[in-house]
Amino acid sequence: MNGIKKSIYNVFYKTSGVCFILFCTIDFLYAQGTDDVVNALVNAGYENVSREIGETEEVIMFENTLWRANGDGIREAIKLIELYPVTPGKGRRVVVLRNKVPQVSLLLRPGEAAGTEWNVSYELGDSWKKVHDKKFANNSRWKADLVFYPQFSLRNQKFHKIYDVLFNIAPALELAPFRGTKITGQVIIPVFNEFGGLYDDVRPGYITVQQNFRVENVFLQATVGNFNQNRWGMDLSFFRPFTKGWLQYFAIKGGVGLTGSSYFIDWNWHYGPTKLFTWNVGGSYYNPRYNVLCEVRVEKFLAGDIGVRADMTRHFKRASIGFYVMKNDYDNLDGGFHFSILIPPMKYKRKRVRVTPAKYFNMEYKAAGLFFNGKSYKTNPGQNKAEENFNPYYIKSQIQNN
Repeated sequence: MNGIKKSIYNVFYKTSGVCFILFCTIDFLYAQGTDDVVNALVNAGYENVSREIGETEEVIMFENTLWRANGDGIREAIKLIELYPVTPGKGRRVVVLRNKVPQVSLLLRPGEAAGTEWNVSYELGDSWKKVHDKKFANNSRWKADLVFYPQFSLRNQKFHKIYDVLFNIAPALELAPFRGTKITGQVIIPVFNEFGGLYDDVRPGYITVQQNFRVENVFLQATVGNFNQNRWGMDLSFFRPFTKGWLQYFAIKGGVGLTGSSYFIDWNWHYGPTKLFTWNVGGSYYNPRYNVLCEVRVEKFLAGDIGVRADMTRHFKRASIGFYVMKNDYDNLDGGFHFSILIPPMKYKRKRVRVTPAKYFNMEYKAAGLFFNGKSYKTNPGQNKAEENFNPYYIKSQIQNN
């Protein structure tokens, strides 16, 4: 009997020891995984990286400042993340940030293994609310980019000449001191000018302070400063995508502005009072099969005319190309095309200050060449349809596009 008791005791003792070692090993591996995922993303060059395990989900956050195309950056980050095991019994949610403001999330539900198709959505889930204030590794605060923007314009307004040409190089210093905040200061250097004396001088371009917010699924952007189209003042815009049912392909957007005239001649600022009120409101439909964005909006333009503009844009891996048509209440009809093409290099790490060309070369061609009517301003030099495209269907197509 004593021998049997001794044998049972030995089996229990050894089994308990093995289980304890296995438990500690697994716990250690997942604890190491926590640091390893963050370190892998940081070492690759991603910023604002964090990882937290909530009650039901493991939440990983990162911002792509490494790859110039959003699709490339998110795809390569997901490849890194999939190298590390999912926490048992929990889902894995990856939140993509832009200037520390969440744009979209990618979700693996509990029980789904790495390599399973990710569910991409504007929805952030309940776990996000509990972990979004966690400190970031490789924080982007006060890091700066010196970005050289090419500015190329054509104007068809003369009978004896096909086009007038304007080409500038416009370096801009851009930095993000706080969550959602971006400060931009730009200088425009003329290279070739056939637009007239107003464009001859070296002069300031965009000088702005911009703040981005997200309230549930509403994206808000407030900007004050000096814009293009010789305007200065303030602007507020919103974007509201729908996320459920058949409405998930649609979104509404709009904005209001209060601006005045702004000219720099011989480095003297000539400005008018901010009394021009402009606005726009519209909607969009995204076709996921072809990555085509269709937009329609009603807008009050800078000359006081009110019109309707419709755009159709096809998003490719590293370019966005589209067409538009505009009709206003002065009976002006205009149309043309626009494109944004990625400028190499494809990726570029940032330490403290990074000197780089613009991400995209942008151009819009207006067939009618209206001098005053049908025009609106932009609030920052990198504002284009490619760089601002975080549509979940587009992101999903880029993850699958290896």
